Amino acid sequence: MTVIEERPRSADAASPTSSPAAPHSASPAAPSGRLLRPAASGERRLSWDVIRVLAVVSVVVQHATFTAQGVMPWLVAPPFTWSVEAGANTLMVISAYFVCVTIAKRRPGRWWWQRIARLVPAYLVAVVITYGATLVAADFGYWRPGVRDLVGNLLLVQSFDPAVTYMDHSYWTLPLQIGVFTLAALAVGVLGRDLWRHPAALPVLAWAGVVAPVLLAECATGWLATLSDGFVMWRWQLFAIGLAMWLASTRRISLTHLAALTAAGVLAEAIITPDVDSAIVLALAVLLVAAATLGPDWNFLRVGPLPRIIGWLAGISYGVYLGNQQIGYFFAWLAQDRLGITGWSRIGGVLLLAILLGWLLTRLVEAPAHRLLTRWPRGRSTRQPGNDDAASSSRSFSSGSPAEIRTPSGENARTTTL
Repeated sequence: MTVIEERPRSADAASPTSSPAAPHSASPAAPSGRLLRPAASGERRLSWDVIRVLAVVSVVVQHATFTAQGVMPWLVAPPFTWSVEAGANTLMVISAYFVCVTIAKRRPGRWWWQRIARLVPAYLVAVVITYGATLVAADFGYWRPGVRDLVGNLLLVQSFDPAVTYMDHSYWTLPLQIGVFTLAALAVGVLGRDLWRHPAALPVLAWAGVVAPVLLAECATGWLATLSDGFVMWRWQLFAIGLAMWLASTRRISLTHLAALTAAGVLAEAIITPDVDSAIVLALAVLLVAAATLGPDWNFLRVGPLPRIIGWLAGISYGVYLGNQQIGYFFAWLAQDRLGITGWSRIGGVLLLAILLGWLLTRLVEAPAHRLLTRWPRGRSTRQPGNDDAASSSRSFSSGSPAEIRTPSGENARTTTL
């Protein structure tokens, strides 16, 4: 779940994190005003990190206080319950925005491989670790996974095969992201980059991304239902919202059009998964994303070490997401039965464990695997002198990811995965 942010420098040259602006002749003028101040190329941004951290914390707390009670009803009730399911949805919106920002200026095949190299290795290791932890818990009365469950999860077919149980239900985002990344790369590769510049193509695609999931959820049967469930197509509206954010940031649609698209996307989410509270929180999160996309950076949070702490947590957020749910349940069970820890201490312990696991996955798996898998042969790289990684002077001390988000200027800039 790493993000870099970029905004266009000109109509014909944009950095990999913000996709190139459409030609001026095809771009409607954006409303002027003090609140509409998108980031300039190279500008450091804290707002994206803040949203990412808030979203991941929401995921961990929701699992620790709400879903844990359903999975393990023998746990002592927590002091509060956060049942809102909007954290992962918000991360998908951010992911979609940076898909648009990065794919427009890279070769689609290389772009796709960079996304896979960031997502998959840490996921595979997380699956094996969770499988082992679940086998241990099974000796004390918990559900025992089989080899088919392990293999099915490693191959990411658990959403296609009803006989395969998710090792961790947080993993639903992987087939969604990989499916969308693949479709985006194929679209650019087959249709060419003119798709990104055509004034009507992407707005129409955004509206299709809002309408199609509702139709699939209500009408799909047979092989289409299998395909829809397998690739989690009934969450495409989240990527449509992220696409709408990018279109507004590059002046391809008006703020009114953005408001209509995002409202429709949130409504689609409420129709497909009828949970009013979660839809309301998603709407609020979308407003935060819009503020980060279109407005000034949140400099009021630059107090002491806070930006560095937020940046570090954002840098390990994908690992935190992968390791928080099932293992968090086991920790809560062990803490209660063996140590008598309940209440706020249990929630705090789950959070700290998720952060520790996230740091280890990032430091030992995600970052080195990505470096290894994207080490291009000398002479084939298109990297130009001076095109260093985004925020190279401000690395997080966990994985080398930017401690704070800035608009990058190099092709190999790190992008959102979750």
